This record gives sequence, C-alpha cells and structure tokens, in this order.
Amino acid sequence: MVTQILVGFLGAVTFSYIYRVPAKQRIYAGVVGSMGWTIFLTMRNPWGEPLGMFVAAIAVAVFSELLARKRQQPVLVFLIPGVIPLVPGGKAYLTMLSFLREDYTEALVSLVSTILLAGAVAAGVIIASSTFRIYSRTKYLRR
Repeated sequence: MVTQILVGFLGAVTFSYIYRVPAKQRIYAGVVGSMGWTIFLTMRNPWGEPLGMFVAAIAVAVFSELLARKRQQPVLVFLIPGVIPLVPGGKAYLTMLSFLREDYTEALVSLVSTILLAGAVAAGVIIASSTFRIYSRTKYLRR
C-alpha cells in the first residue's frame, strides 16, 4: 500500500510538471494526489470501487479548494494533478483490449465498470466544487 501511495504522489507530481504547474506548487499537487489515492485504497474494500472513488474525488476537490485559497493559486493547479491517480486508465485499456480480442462479454463488463468509476470521479468533483462555491458565495454575500 505504501508503494501505491508513493506512485500516486509521483504520478500527480509528474502530471503537474506536464501541465506546467508552478514549481513551488508541485509538491502540494502531489500531496493532493496521494491523499486521494490513499482514501480510495482504504474505502474500496468496505464500500466498493465506485463509492470509494466518489469519496476520494470529493476529498481531492475539497482539499484542492482549500489549498488554492491558502496558497493563492487557481483551484485547477491542485485539482487536475490530484485527480490523475483516480482516473481509471487501466480499466479503459482492459476494455479496449477485450474489444480487440473479440471477448465482448468481458468488454461490456469492463466498459460498465470504467464508466462507473469515471462517473464517480466526475460526480465527486462536481458536487464538492459546487457545494464549496455555493458556501463561499453565501458567506461572501453575508458580509
């Protein structure tokens, strides 16, 4: 598990480099990515992969919002690299491989799983970001 967390950190840092995240923010982006992956790893066994992915995506989005305000950076500086470890790329690869091998039953099962996981990530990010924005706007309007 420690190896997977480190790989999640390195994946987020690498993608933050590719996306030209400012150098001082890359470590923070890596922390967000490894935190999200850690949450997914701990939640997937008791709750299942889609729900674990959903909870991890919510945590990544909330932590990115908080970190963006603390570090005075755009949210996407932390959100995009933080979500990268959660992207079900391996499952998408297995889906395509099953289609190419003409194993359509396995391909459809894998496709549904991939769509469910990707949807869980998207829904988690959207719900957390929207809730955070509504809360921030309400707090701002009260002033």
